[in-house]
Amino acid sequence: MKVIGVDIGGTKILGGLIDERGNLLEETLVYTKAHLGREKILENLFIAIDKLIDKDVKGIGIGSAGRINFKEGIVEYATDNLPGWTGCNLKQLLEDRYKIPVIADNDVNAAVIGEIWQGAGRGYKDIVMIAIGTGVGGAIVYNGEVIRGGSWSAGEIGHMILYPKGRQCNCGQRGCLEQYVSGTAIARTYSEVSKEKKIAGAEEVFLLAEKGDKMALEIVNDFVNSLSIAILSLKNLLDPEIFIIGGGVIGAKRVWWDKLKKTLENRASITPAQLENKATMVGAAKLIIDYLSKNN
Repeated sequence: MKVIGVDIGGTKILGGLIDERGNLLEETLVYTKAHLGREKILENLFIAIDKLIDKDVKGIGIGSAGRINFKEGIVEYATDNLPGWTGCNLKQLLEDRYKIPVIADNDVNAAVIGEIWQGAGRGYKDIVMIAIGTGVGGAIVYNGEVIRGGSWSAGEIGHMILYPKGRQCNCGQRGCLEQYVSGTAIARTYSEVSKEKKIAGAEEVFLLAEKGDKMALEIVNDFVNSLSIAILSLKNLLDPEIFIIGGGVIGAKRVWWDKLKKTLENRASITPAQLENKATMVGAAKLIIDYLSKNN
C-alpha cells in the first residue's frame, strides 16, 4: 500500500510518498506562502500532492497546524500563521479533487503518531509530546490513543499559563508557556535584554551561549527552568511514561539538554524526537494507513 503524508506549516508544506512499512519512497517540499491567504495555501498544497500522486496511491493523510476536527477534517481554528485557514474543510476539498480517502489531524498529534510508529515513541502507551519551534505545540497519548478533547484542543501545552499576569500571548491570555520557551521567545528575550543586538532566531542565542556569552547563558537557563516547570506540572497531572521533545529547538539540544535532565532530577523521563522534521508527515501517513486498514 502506498499513501501520501503531508505536513502543512506556516512556512513550508512537506509531503512524502510512504508505504505501509513506513518506508519513505519520495519526498517533496513546497513553500506555503501563507501570507497570501487560504487560496494560495491550498494551491501550494495541491502542487505538493500532485508531485507525489499516482494511480497506486490509496489515500492522503494531512497534519496541519491549528485545531483540527479529526472526525470531519475541518480546521476549527488556526492562528495568523495560516491566514484564512479557519473553517477550511481539508477532507472534503481533497477527496473531491483526488477521489481517494483523506484524513486530517493537528500537526503535533500526527507527529507523536509518527514517533510511536517509527521513532522515539516505540514501545510506549502513555506519552506527552512537546514540540518547541516558532511556537509550542503538544500532544497527549493515553493507553495508545491520542487524546483530542471535546473541542479538538487537547494538548495545547503552549497555552498553559506558566506565569500568571506574565507576558501577553497572541491567544489573548497572559503568561503562556509559549511566551517563555518557544524559539520566538528565546530570540525576542535576547534582543530585548541586549537592547543593541538584534537576534535572527533562537539558534543564534544557543550559539552565543556555547561561546560563553553571559546574557545568552542566562536566557538558556531561564528557558530550561520554565520548560522543567511545565514538564513537572504535566507529569503530576498526566503521569506519562515518557516526554518526547521535538520541534526546531531540539536541533540545539547540545546546549541545553543536559541542563534540563539535571534540573528534572529524574522526576520525569524525557527523550528527544527521532524523526525531526519528518514526524508529522510520517504520522499523517500512518493515520490514513490505519483508516484504510479498518475500512477495507
